[in-house]
Amino acid sequence: MDRARGAGLVTAEFFLAFFAVSEGLVVVLIVVLLIANRLRQKIRAQRASGAASSVAEPMRRWLVGMASANEVAVALRLVDPETALDELLRVVASRVPSTQLDELALVLHEEAWVRDVMEREHSRLWWRRLDAARILSVIGGAEDRDRLRRLLADRHPAVQSAATSALGRVADAGIIALVLDEIPRKSFVVRFYQIHALRDLWHLTIPALVERLQPAAQPRMLEAWVNLAEAIADPACLARVLPLASHGSAEVRLAAARALKKYFHTDTIPALQALMADTDWRVRGQAARGLGALSARDAIPQLSEALGDRIWWVRFRSGLALAQLGEPGRKALREAREMDDRYGRDMAAMISGLSEGGIVELAEA
Repeated sequence: MDRARGAGLVTAEFFLAFFAVSEGLVVVLIVVLLIANRLRQKIRAQRASGAASSVAEPMRRWLVGMASANEVAVALRLVDPETALDELLRVVASRVPSTQLDELALVLHEEAWVRDVMEREHSRLWWRRLDAARILSVIGGAEDRDRLRRLLADRHPAVQSAATSALGRVADAGIIALVLDEIPRKSFVVRFYQIHALRDLWHLTIPALVERLQPAAQPRMLEAWVNLAEAIADPACLARVLPLASHGSAEVRLAAARALKKYFHTDTIPALQALMADTDWRVRGQAARGLGALSARDAIPQLSEALGDRIWWVRFRSGLALAQLGEPGRKALREAREMDDRYGRDMAAMISGLSEGGIVELAEA
């Protein structure tokens, strides 16, 4: 019995020792892996730095007109594609005039490493497809339009956003129409990028957008298109937004109220005044904001009445709008400080205490 007990103790001690040694080996292995990874990253960083330095000088000379685009192409050819792409995007995209960039794009377009990067659009890995979209923003041309269409329809938002940056080089009326038809279905971030890109390409965007701003369109589509019309702020687009102020969808009316603050037209103020009675408090708030932006002094009675709205945001926007209307608006605020509604009195007192700079800043927020 003692022998069996001793054997059990030996076995337990053996297993404890085994586990202790195993854990120690695991810790040592983790430390070794961390050190090896750190060394590998350091070596890669040194190589990348050396490669970037070899490209920097030809790129600098080309930027100041002392070297040809062919010299830059040779320097990029001698480094790995990832480094070449990073340097190209870092230096070229932000500093080079379009005519000079066109010259470089013409030289680079048929380079083997460039073709290899563009073929990554077919990769199963989204970050490789991202490289294809990124390089199009620098060297893309009319021959790459089908490729851009595929990248714009990519399932990953990062690829869609990167492809959007290539619109300026590659897009035609057909691609702009495609982007307009798909933009309501995109995520918020992708939509943000695409709206800014479409605004820069206004000469292609405006005709297509005017054609789509129809009351019969789907509300979700209309909302996105009205937001784009607000960003472009073109009179032809905003004229098509005006009838949408009475649309059946609250989301469309809200977008229209936001956009109309940029439309200086005789029919705009009556439309916004009508929206001050909307059933949706968001629409009423944006209508008040628009009346202030358009200096609509005829709307002072409505804005004064809206200081008693049951929604704080509407009262706030109405008070700011009155403060934007000069002395008549200020007078209405002073009178509102004596009104029966307690909430209206408090809002009028708060807005009256703001500085001119504070009013401007809050009104534009």
